[in-house]
Amino acid sequence: MVTYSELERLITDARFQNLKFRQEKTNVFTIVGQTHTEHWHSSFMAWLLDAHSSLRLGHFPLARLLNIYMIKNPQCGFTLRDIYRWNLDNVKFCTEKDASHEGKKRSIDVYGESDELVIVIENKVNARENYNNSAQGQTIDYYHYVESNKKPGQRALYFFVTADQKQTSYADMYTHISYQEMYDGIIAKCIAHPQVSEDGKYLLEQYAANLRETIHNSNTPMALVNVALCKEIYEEYPEVLDGVFETVEAAGSLKDSGEPACMAYEHYQSIFDEIYLSVEERYGRTPNRQLQRQVTDFTELYRRGAVKDGMRFVMKYDGETYYARAVLADNKTDCYFQVLDEDAKPFVEPGTGRILGIYDNASTAGVDVINLRREKKGVRNRVRTLRGTVYWVNEEGLSIRELIEKY
Repeated sequence: MVTYSELERLITDARFQNLKFRQEKTNVFTIVGQTHTEHWHSSFMAWLLDAHSSLRLGHFPLARLLNIYMIKNPQCGFTLRDIYRWNLDNVKFCTEKDASHEGKKRSIDVYGESDELVIVIENKVNARENYNNSAQGQTIDYYHYVESNKKPGQRALYFFVTADQKQTSYADMYTHISYQEMYDGIIAKCIAHPQVSEDGKYLLEQYAANLRETIHNSNTPMALVNVALCKEIYEEYPEVLDGVFETVEAAGSLKDSGEPACMAYEHYQSIFDEIYLSVEERYGRTPNRQLQRQVTDFTELYRRGAVKDGMRFVMKYDGETYYARAVLADNKTDCYFQVLDEDAKPFVEPGTGRILGIYDNASTAGVDVINLRREKKGVRNRVRTLRGTVYWVNEEGLSIRELIEKY
């Protein structure tokens, strides 16, 4: 049990208060309602990489991006010497570059070009790759367009930037970079650069604060920007923070609990949550399961080969057994999580025959099917959140979380 004196030491620690101050600073992007729209993030990315932007850092940000590409692709065919040799100041960036090809209307989110390089960035904030009018996905269409139109001597580099650190593109010639890697490898380096302009630094710090916000219709932050500070706090107070987590998780309702840990968590929830999310090797989620580091939908798991069409899942909860399966859509690209009834058969809407119980992810599906069973049994209490990736297990005994980590 966590004592008042232990909590007092943690909460009054200058580092804990510093984290609180960072969270409470006014974020202009949130004020104007521009948080996680793809086009807005793409515009910011184009400004960040432009050597002639108001950052006054020249091609430093672009060089950092190319360095990440090189590290993630040891066989990419160029070295650090090549990055220094290229005239990166000449790369001109734009957004929504027309990439219509073979009758398909396409536009590249962020496009950079010079006589030496072509930079293609497909930016995904809260969506999967678009397969409209294509059996292969938009990334392969962009690749064909660029390869067909690039000039002699130009080297084309392809990037797939997402909030999900494990999301992949259809086309394997794209290098995946998460927003977390963008922050750690580029944005944080620019903020710390001694030559960054005052206005530029302010915008970068505001953007970084915006990345902390959860994605719309998701419980996943774009990126965590205070990881070093959070880990420093955890390393100083591991027993206290572990105690708070365990107490809150077991309590269920914060308001009905008289535990000091629950009262402290209720008052400083956002600060505690950021610490738990940042210490991914220990937690990576919040005690009430409202936030977690990554949420991967079933289409992405199917793309990786983690799940197959028809794969069966079972969940034990409340002493009851629940059934589900993975189902492939008619387009053969989208995959969904389908909950089944007590006889392991699909839910069907009376009168119409329409199949019900189709979801993008297992957590929401789990909450709904548990509450439906409780309602049938006259149980008033309802489940609000569920870590479905842990509870749902396939026929081989692997949880969805284990499949995510395996693939």
